[in-house]
Amino acid sequence: MKILLAMVFVVSAAAGAQAFELSRLFTGSVPPAAIKGLAVSAVPAVPAPTAEPVSAAAFPLNIKPEEARSYIESERPVVIDIRTADEYAAGHLEAATLQLDYYAPDFKEKLAALDKTAKYLIYCRSGRRSASALLTMKDLGFIDTHDIEGGINAWITAGLPVVK
Repeated sequence: MKILLAMVFVVSAAAGAQAFELSRLFTGSVPPAAIKGLAVSAVPAVPAPTAEPVSAAAFPLNIKPEEARSYIESERPVVIDIRTADEYAAGHLEAATLQLDYYAPDFKEKLAALDKTAKYLIYCRSGRRSASALLTMKDLGFIDTHDIEGGINAWITAGLPVVK
């Protein structure tokens, strides 16, 4: 019985090793000529990996106020203040072109109506609402969206201007 179990183990291990080697063929990690008994033409071509283009996805989602100011000046994103109307009236970024109340029942629908390929910079008071809104925008298919880390409070603390 021990001999039979040992033989089953050896055969299983050999079959697993063979399957492992053949599976490496399809990942490109074993050159086709290294596997005996297979014609080179029988091995499917594996495309070379392509480098991902540098995109907005490489840019951090949360950017510090000073970086946000540079981003606004260089990239001209749509700047969205997602605070309430009263908070907006108390002071906002001059570049803010939209004011969408995060707490409004139709907030998600208003976001969904925006151009998903445009560049966006959003902010709130402290960064909590905008962090949540970033996730919502990602779920809606936006591809180039960032927020100001720490919100308008961090913007003001950094000595950057607001308008009323």
